[in-house]
Formats: sequence, C-alpha cells, structure tokens
Amino acid sequence: MSAALWFRRCLGFCIGMCFSSLGLALITNTNLGTTPITSLPVALNALVPLSIGGYTVIVSVLFIGVEKLILGKHFSLANILQMPPVFLFGLFIDCWMDVTAQVGLLPYWERLCVLLSGIAVLAAGINLQVVSNAVVLPGEGIVLALAFRTRHSFGSIKTLVDSSLVASAALVSWFGLGTIVGLREGTLVSALLTGIFARMLGSSVSRLAPLFAAPATTGKANAPLKEAEVRR
Repeated sequence: MSAALWFRRCLGFCIGMCFSSLGLALITNTNLGTTPITSLPVALNALVPLSIGGYTVIVSVLFIGVEKLILGKHFSLANILQMPPVFLFGLFIDCWMDVTAQVGLLPYWERLCVLLSGIAVLAAGINLQVVSNAVVLPGEGIVLALAFRTRHSFGSIKTLVDSSLVASAALVSWFGLGTIVGLREGTLVSALLTGIFARMLGSSVSRLAPLFAAPATTGKANAPLKEAEVRR
C-alpha cells in the first residue's frame, strides 16, 4: 500500500468518525435517549462523572481485551489497530457534546427532528468509515470476533451485543442512581433507523470508494464489512 493511499484511508476514516460522533452527540443531547453503543458510557458518566467520550474509550479498550480472549491465536495486528482511533473518537464525542449541548433546551418536536438528523449524520459517518477501508472500531470489532467464533451472522450478534449494552446501562443506572438514564424512545428509534438510513445513504457515499481503493481493486467495495457496519 502506498503512503498516499494509506493517508487517504486514514483521513477518510477520521472524517467518518467525526460525522459519527456528531450524530451520537446530537442524538444524546436531545435527551430522548442515546444509541445502544453509547448507552453504557452515558450511564457510567451519570454515575461517576468523567465524560461520555472518556467512558467510550474505556469501554472500547475493554472490548479489545474481550476480543483477545475470544479470538486467542487468531487475535492479530488488525485487532490491535482498533485501539488508536478510539482515543480520537472519544475526543470527537466530547467536543461535539459540548458544541451541541443546547439541543436539549429545544421543544420536544424540534428535538425529535434533531434526533432524526443525528441518526442520518451517524449513518453517513458509518458509511464513510466502511468505504475508507481502513480499520473498524471496537464496537464492531467485538461483534466480528463473536461472529467468527460462534459462526453466527453479524446481524444476530450485533443485536445481542447492543441488547447487552442497553441492559448493562439500565442495570448500572438503576442500581447506582435508582433510575434509568439515557434510555428512552430515542434509543429505540436510533436502533431501528440507523441501519435503514445507512442503506439509503450507502450508494451516495460509495461513490467515494475509488479514492480509497488500491489501483488493482478500484471500484470494489469492502462488501462484507459494509454489510456488517450498516446494521449498527
């Protein structure tokens, strides 16, 4: 891989993370419920304030550790390379959480519109991360590891992992604070619509694929990974 291609892939992935983190921040700051992937960081942050981005990093590092246990000898450099982007992703989340903090003051129906906009931005970011063909974040990495080990489909394992995160968030907030934090109608809406929006936007974002493809594979998308990602 040439240095120029490597740079383009990393840049595309970082821009995708920036979009994804903006979408996550918009969804979370509506106070209508966060996404499954950020539900546990939101609950932990309510219990012991740090930052949602900070807890996202901690949870992601734990995911990589679990990947090591699951994959054993199959754990490779590709899994380790999931770690560096996590710190930037956490920083992006915290920055966008501050920038979009006033969203929670809007009337309900306006917040609902912001929620839908956030889901669309999140979906666009996911698609760009996939098309860039760089790495995956640990939230997808652990699903891929479990799917590899259990031989079940990515979609089934993704649903299981997301459900486990939401259940963990509910337990943490209930036993720690006596109430449920971060889980509302927006959590269900984002879980149902993110994949749909990602598929709707996929054809548009996929036009950027030649920018990230090696000369011999220009125009070929990373189909298995794309199919995996859009189900988030």
